[in-house]
Amino acid sequence: MSTIQKAVVTPAGGLGLIGRGLSYIPGLALLLGIGYAGKVIARYVPHTEYVLFAIAIGMIISNTMTLPKIFVPGAKTYELWLKTGIVFMGGSLALQNVAKIGGPGILLVIVEIFVSIVVAHYLAKWFKLKEKLGSLIGVGVGICGVSAIIGASGAIDADEDDQSYAIATILLFGAVMVFLLPLLGHFIGLSDRFFGFWAGVSVDNTAETIATGFAFSDAAGKVATVVKLARNTLMGLVILVMALWYAQRGLTGEVRNKAKFLWDRFPKFVLGFLAVSALATAGFFSPAQIKAMTGLSKWLFMMTFAGVGMATRFSDMKAGFKPFIVGCGVEAAVTLANFVLVMALIGF
Repeated sequence: MSTIQKAVVTPAGGLGLIGRGLSYIPGLALLLGIGYAGKVIARYVPHTEYVLFAIAIGMIISNTMTLPKIFVPGAKTYELWLKTGIVFMGGSLALQNVAKIGGPGILLVIVEIFVSIVVAHYLAKWFKLKEKLGSLIGVGVGICGVSAIIGASGAIDADEDDQSYAIATILLFGAVMVFLLPLLGHFIGLSDRFFGFWAGVSVDNTAETIATGFAFSDAAGKVATVVKLARNTLMGLVILVMALWYAQRGLTGEVRNKAKFLWDRFPKFVLGFLAVSALATAGFFSPAQIKAMTGLSKWLFMMTFAGVGMATRFSDMKAGFKPFIVGCGVEAAVTLANFVLVMALIGF
């Protein structure tokens, strides 16, 4: 994991709640500054989106200097702004449009998860990696990146080393995909809808998926977000099936309460997104309020993308040669298969 995510900080412990709150301000200001700098640079570079510049600036900072501790508490909050931004984005997407995207998206997601896990299983066996490491790479690529790997690690009693190798592999390819896929999409001449579906089922972590979509266009970013949420909702179910598979073979303990297992691993912010979308569809919000929520979600995403860059430290991605090869094979197979599936489903 990144330095931002690993850092142990006890902010303003003697100052109580107000002191702890104030300790987040420097890091939040840094995220805003990096994100806004990306917007300024994008104005002078034709046919580009600020997302790539915000991430790149964050990467440069995190990989060339040690972040002073005063910035760490606020910088670590980028995933919170991601989830909050997704919830507010529900105001600009009518529920029927979410269903139109999510319906085909579910079909794509099911096939994509199956391909990821199967390819990872056989590649891991081919390269003589441990079976559980192959499973973690497969579930990381197939569902929700780091979150899925952490959730699956406990469910199948994977070793800490296996979890670290899988996370490092996923982080490396996530960083590559954010920059590579938009370039490929523009080179091929993909539509916003096509690219949104493709990014939504191909990129691993939620933050990187949304960043990749918005790096192509605003419309593609919205499609990629909804498709990615469809993947996220299946995380608990897939991890449960994996846990039951290993338990049946005597390799892990039994899952005692399946309903609680599913709820614990269900991404709750998805419910918030659907609730806001449903309220907007029912006319609960005025046009001015929807405009305000849309604007707020864009600012929150701007902070998120800056945090994604700062959380990407290449020195932490020491996955080893074999896990890297397996991860590369799975990513390539899934990305290519997804392209063909999206073409078959919605047309070029």
